[in-house]
Amino acid sequence: MGEGERSTEDGTPQREALPLKEEKEAQLPKTTQDLEEALRQEHERAEDYLRRLAYLQAEFENYRKRVEKERHEMNQVAADKLVVSMLDVVDELEMAVAVAKKSNDKEAIVKGLEMVLRKFSGLLENEGLRPIESVGRDFDPTVHEAIQRVPVSEDMKGKVVEEVRKGYTLRGKVIRSGLVKVGVLTEGDRDKPS
Repeated sequence: MGEGERSTEDGTPQREALPLKEEKEAQLPKTTQDLEEALRQEHERAEDYLRRLAYLQAEFENYRKRVEKERHEMNQVAADKLVVSMLDVVDELEMAVAVAKKSNDKEAIVKGLEMVLRKFSGLLENEGLRPIESVGRDFDPTVHEAIQRVPVSEDMKGKVVEEVRKGYTLRGKVIRSGLVKVGVLTEGDRDKPS
């Protein structure tokens, strides 16, 4: 027989129960309790993290809404300021119309309208609006829209010959392209050797 074995009455060898097995069984419920306690603690920690995450998400959503509201209010204030400054131009246009109805002096009417136009243009320039200079300059598709080709001499080839509608930039960004006529060589000029 080997070590740790004993024989039964009929002579078959039987292993002796080791005391370690009993110790393990006694420790098992304690280990299970420890595991359950650790699981409960981890569950509580996970719940705490979820509560914190929900709080942060709600806080961020409130922040996003607040920023959007402030942006909208700032845009409203800017728009209100522009409208108030345009009221002077409206007043002057109303006066010009009243004078035009009473007067036959075409020159005085034109001068009055030119004055109102200058004031209105100055108001828009203060807001950052600038006209795009076109006539005599090279055609630039980023600021011009060609609506017609016009036969020209060699020196005006590819240049803006006429501006049909003025283009504008607002604070450096093109907000309306100018409608222009672009110079191209005449048939006779194309045939000439350079």
